[in-house]
Amino acid sequence: LDTDKDLMWIAREGLKAPLPESWKPCKTIDTEEIYYFNFANGESTWDHPCDQYYRSLYDEEKRRRTSYHNSQQNAATIQKEKDDVRHIVSSQLELNRPKAGNPRQVMT
Repeated sequence: LDTDKDLMWIAREGLKAPLPESWKPCKTIDTEEIYYFNFANGESTWDHPCDQYYRSLYDEEKRRRTSYHNSQQNAATIQKEKDDVRHIVSSQLELNRPKAGNPRQVMT
């Protein structure tokens, strides 16, 4: 739950979401449990009619965040690899640089 604190707004919005037009909360006769009934088409559900929308929104935001996080990690890895290559090349150039007073002979 701590890892998803930045997505709590979705849960809050979902809990406050009004029912779509034609939907009304109803109670069962025997257990008085709440269900939702659409008086326009006769559909009923135990879940709030907007729950699936908010579940999908959560999944999409989580994917987007994960994708962003992975791209940031990939960018950092690529930068580290570039830095490592620069360091290796620089070290090789330093090793191959002629020392003062000891010029290399060029083969012709």
